[in-house]
Amino acid sequence: MGSNEFALSLRIRTSSLHVSTLSSLLRTLQAAVRDATQGSEAGKRMLAAQPAPVLVVDTAAAAGGPVTLSFRFTDADGGTLHELNSTAFGAFMSGLEAALKVSPQRAMWGTPVRPLVRSAAENERLRLFLEDLVRLGDVTISAGARQIVIREGRVESGDK
Repeated sequence: MGSNEFALSLRIRTSSLHVSTLSSLLRTLQAAVRDATQGSEAGKRMLAAQPAPVLVVDTAAAAGGPVTLSFRFTDADGGTLHELNSTAFGAFMSGLEAALKVSPQRAMWGTPVRPLVRSAAENERLRLFLEDLVRLGDVTISAGARQIVIREGRVESGDK
């Protein structure tokens, strides 16, 4: 497994997941990470390299405990692409934090306090990923020193 410094990690505090939820999460995560990466010229150039970089996932699970999925880009030989990972996951976390800041706050009964207003600049794939992420329940997503923790419907964002 590659260094955690160059990985995007998702820690899910459950040992039982619905296949459809996990499948949707993986699809939206891959699309949102690629979209975030292509937001910069350097990111576009790195994703366009031949042979194409591959997003892989390493898994870890404790019996009856949390499941950790660690994502990283590799080359054709399986070598970790450190610069691409740093660029991609940094941009992804920035986008995720920005999306969370404009998300509606929930009232005591789970309904939004204010309606969700979509701006023209909103990343639809990132929004879909966030919806999938929240369905997982208690989860932590991190890259480098940054992390976002979702517990009991509350979101905390910052450094580890």
